[in-house]
Amino acid sequence: MDSFKVTCHNTRDTVFCAEARGYQLFCDAPSSMGGTDAAMVPPESLLAALGNCLGVVVAITCKNKGIPYEGMTVTVTADAVDGGKRLDNFRVEVKMPQELDERQRRIVEGAKELCKVGHTLAHGAKVEEVIL
Repeated sequence: MDSFKVTCHNTRDTVFCAEARGYQLFCDAPSSMGGTDAAMVPPESLLAALGNCLGVVVAITCKNKGIPYEGMTVTVTADAVDGGKRLDNFRVEVKMPQELDERQRRIVEGAKELCKVGHTLAHGAKVEEVIL
């Protein structure tokens, strides 16, 4: 895919639903911030996007190379910095369902080069915010 588009709609209270190609992802804010705490907060969905992106590319690579991956887990953490204004120090841990030999490990580690979300975060991106 050369470009991506997601449209986010306010569905109720402080809940927003992101929609792309017929799929949905909901986000909210915690009650301590005036939200209803009905879904992940947006920073959690960013971590989820990173973890899911890496998980998908590792799974596809493993599937194509005959490396067992079913049951793999990906855990993503990040720290709030600058007084909570942004996230930094992302860490992504991939736990494979069984120990990898050296060849398999090189293949799985190479798969991370296919993760668009990881590359975007690592290299930064231009963001234009327009209020209409």
